[in-house]
Amino acid sequence: MIPKPLSTRSLLELIGLFDLSNQSLTDAEGQRLRGVPGWDIFRGTSLSAGEIAEWTECVGYAGSYPAPCGDERVPVELQEDSDPTRYRYRCPETFRRKSVAAAEVAVYAVRVPKLLHVVADLLDVPQALRRGIEAPAIDGVLWKIGKARIGPAHTDIWFVRSLASCIDDVFRHLHSQTLPDQGLVLSSGVVPPDFVRPPRNYRFASVHELIVDYLPEPRMDLDLLHRILTAPADGTLRPVLPVHFDEYTNTLTIRSKPKPWHIRGERQPAAVKYLYQQACNDRWMVPANEILKAAFPDRETFRSLRMQSLFSGNAFWEDYIVSDGNGQYGFRLD
Repeated sequence: MIPKPLSTRSLLELIGLFDLSNQSLTDAEGQRLRGVPGWDIFRGTSLSAGEIAEWTECVGYAGSYPAPCGDERVPVELQEDSDPTRYRYRCPETFRRKSVAAAEVAVYAVRVPKLLHVVADLLDVPQALRRGIEAPAIDGVLWKIGKARIGPAHTDIWFVRSLASCIDDVFRHLHSQTLPDQGLVLSSGVVPPDFVRPPRNYRFASVHELIVDYLPEPRMDLDLLHRILTAPADGTLRPVLPVHFDEYTNTLTIRSKPKPWHIRGERQPAAVKYLYQQACNDRWMVPANEILKAAFPDRETFRSLRMQSLFSGNAFWEDYIVSDGNGQYGFRLD
């Protein structure tokens, strides 16, 4: 049976669990387990039992449990029950024996390669370039996802978790002269503060900020990713616009629309590029004759030309460009 695709909300929650999956807990025999206890997953996320089973694995059972005690919770020792689906503990308020479901005290770890392949899919990383997903650069902490096209160039993409606890090791690895001078490091949690200078020309970005959270299906904000990659080392970003035009691929992206517009030919991309340049200068409605001049720089007069003629043969151009009724045009942002 083919698993159901993850929703945006489920993916974001799984990435949050992935970041926590590196934390250490102790089982009843004193052995260290790395993962997230069931009581945090079931109370702190909306993941279904099927999603938990599909995307995580049980690595053991916690040796203690935060039992209710008044308005607080206090850790109590767990013991196995005759019922294999339950664990027993002594109530800190009544001192009577109580039980809790084994699923709640189980420790779960997110399946690393499976989740990272989803992120690689969102970035269109070719399968042949994903070998680093199966062989971490720093065990349990840092992976190379592969190369992705960000703006005009292909860039090395890395993925890190629990960065706050391993930042020295990660920086040391990225300073290696055997690696390219530039790359993007996606974090499942925090990113370095602005006053911390990243290694060489590497830039860090939080996956939670990059995934467009208002769409039902996951999509990466490639415009934001490109701005982060090209930002100066102090982390200063250019202003966020609701629209972006990639002149290298002739692709228009409007944040409120689920699909980008891949524009073909020569004239139409030139017109859209001009509109985008004006939007960057805070001119959101532009006279048609200016747009047509940008599309037909070799013509002296535009009296016989209309926007409808320019975009003839493109049935959905009006989904992205709108007229104010007075001869001016701009991007349809709704």
